[in-house]
Amino acid sequence: MPPPAARPHHDILKLKQAGLSDEFILNKIRTENVSYQLTTPDILELRAAGLSENVLEEMLRSGKPPAAVAGASVERKAEFPGLARVGRGFLGVFGTSTKDVGRLVVDGETISWFQSQDPEQNFSLYLKNVKEVFNTCVLRPGQNLCLEFGLVTYTGDEYKFRDPGWKNGDNRLVTEATTYLRQAFPNLFFTQRTENKL
Repeated sequence: MPPPAARPHHDILKLKQAGLSDEFILNKIRTENVSYQLTTPDILELRAAGLSENVLEEMLRSGKPPAAVAGASVERKAEFPGLARVGRGFLGVFGTSTKDVGRLVVDGETISWFQSQDPEQNFSLYLKNVKEVFNTCVLRPGQNLCLEFGLVTYTGDEYKFRDPGWKNGDNRLVTEATTYLRQAFPNLFFTQRTENKL
């Protein structure tokens, strides 16, 4: 009698039991796009192991073509004008200024930054060279406040952006850019960094 076929959801169970974060597990699910074909007992088993509903929902969506999930694929062309680039200033302290305001542009497989002041800060890179997309969030009860969006390349370069009014809690552009990249490039590795204050 052949052994029972391996169930892919057991890999996720093992990761959870090994103490890996939901964020890590979600990125693995999105990257591998395995069809888990979860039954009700599977879902109950995963929930009992401590997996969140977010992870379970992602597993249920996994393995389906993007059009079946989103209704239509997200166009890989977008522009986010009004973001402010965070640069290293006096004594190595990071900060933003109005002269660093520009626009972030996604066109196909490239992401570019354009600002009229200090144009040598402009850059363009292929998204395949992006190792990580991150949000830096201030710890808040209930839900953290994400005020910064950034990219890290495989060569270690880091680019950070905030809304110009971030000191007042403004984060609309940061949220829009992050949400768009999650939808248009689900295979990128997304993380959240937390700070007591920015």
